[in-house]
Amino acid sequence: MATSANRKKFEELIDQWILIEDKSIDNTNDLMSKSDNPIVKSMIDLIKMDSEKHKRILETIRLSLNSTVVFNTDDLMVVDSLVEKHAQMEEHAVETAEQAVEMSSLPIPKFLLEHLLQDERSHDAYVQELDELRVYMSKDT
Repeated sequence: MATSANRKKFEELIDQWILIEDKSIDNTNDLMSKSDNPIVKSMIDLIKMDSEKHKRILETIRLSLNSTVVFNTDDLMVVDSLVEKHAQMEEHAVETAEQAVEMSSLPIPKFLLEHLLQDERSHDAYVQELDELRVYMSKDT
């Protein structure tokens, strides 16, 4: 962010996005009581959880803009442990999910399994990116 105007606009965008996620959470809360179908309720709940996650991430971004983020040695050890343990679990989860998707022939389970597979792949990417962040942050420690 080269200029203060860019910084201000960026912060405004983050704040707007947080409000959008708040509206999504409120909307899903309202919709949850309007159906007794477990599939519909599950999908609404998934959207709500994603919106809650997005809001937490955006709030972390907002916080990081106004403070200095430092990883101390203990933080790096926790991240290292998470990366090491979670990477193996995520790899196994992706393999399991891929097999389950291949074996599924019914549309609802297949749809839900494909969603889970996408999430597992996303988690795997998070772990890899966290490891890259750990390496970057350890240079300053």
